[in-house]
Amino acid sequence: PTSPYKVEISDEGRLRLMLETVEVCGVKYPDAPDYYGKTLSNGKPITDIAPSIEWGYLLYLTVFRLCHYHGRKDECKFCDINENYRQQKKTGRSYTAVKTVGEVLEALSIIQETDSDSGAYTVTGGSITSNLNGLKEVEFYSRYPEAIEKQFPGRWISKVVVQALPKSEVQMLKDAGVQIYHPNYEIWDPERFQAICPGKEEYIGRDVWIERILDAGEVFGPQYVIPNFVAGIEMAEPFGFKSVEEAIASTAEGLDDFMAKGIVPRFTTWCPEPITQLGAENRGGAPLEYHVSLLKTWRNLLEKHRLQAPPGYGEPGIGQAVFSVSSFMDVVRE
Repeated sequence: PTSPYKVEISDEGRLRLMLETVEVCGVKYPDAPDYYGKTLSNGKPITDIAPSIEWGYLLYLTVFRLCHYHGRKDECKFCDINENYRQQKKTGRSYTAVKTVGEVLEALSIIQETDSDSGAYTVTGGSITSNLNGLKEVEFYSRYPEAIEKQFPGRWISKVVVQALPKSEVQMLKDAGVQIYHPNYEIWDPERFQAICPGKEEYIGRDVWIERILDAGEVFGPQYVIPNFVAGIEMAEPFGFKSVEEAIASTAEGLDDFMAKGIVPRFTTWCPEPITQLGAENRGGAPLEYHVSLLKTWRNLLEKHRLQAPPGYGEPGIGQAVFSVSSFMDVVRE
């Protein structure tokens, strides 16, 4: 509510983004896909099982809506996955904790009949530290792309977001038909990784996490390993850097290290969730100066290492990019 940016309707009836009294640009909302009004045979709305984001380009299959890193001791301090699930269920809406392979396939069958906008799907969900339904993490998640690729071979680019797994388990993902692997490292700095991602530090460890990302490049090819970090948590109190320059220098170190090996990290803009520790203490997020500097740094390093925009995000460039939670695809110069 205190943001100087507002979406308003002009006198001519246009939606526009305003910075106080200055018009920044026009605003357009994506149309809901035709299949959004449909339900599965069990009565669940398709939006519960296979919602789309990024202007319909990406089908986002969160097949496990909880995480085994829970509570103050283990949960990532920027993440609200567990509390969000509890809040959603309290509203009484359909919000499936564990989606079956059958539900996902049925939803994709409905989408396949009418949709031509979607170009990729992501299988994702919370971390599994022991097992879920008798399956360890790689066994649980690999079932979904394996079934999808069997029923719809090559229809979509296949992506999976799970933890940084041992090389042998990463091979299982590739064998299941996964094309792009996202082992998200969240934040580069070792001390802040430990403080902000305590569960990941305890169960895997930051150095092992980074090593496994590099190992995954040998399985998928480096261009198809795209780890994410959460842009802005480097400056979050009480753990963060005190200046934009320090935060960018640390993040740039990680970007340079990965890109030198052909791996191009992506980033999502940190949107502070008020029900998380960092969100409650940092309602304003990182400053605009940080985000602009990060975009320049990321692009400069991409060009320094002569790398291309990462695959699986549609076309890059202003006016073409569809990635919805940061502007990294907008700043790519082709």
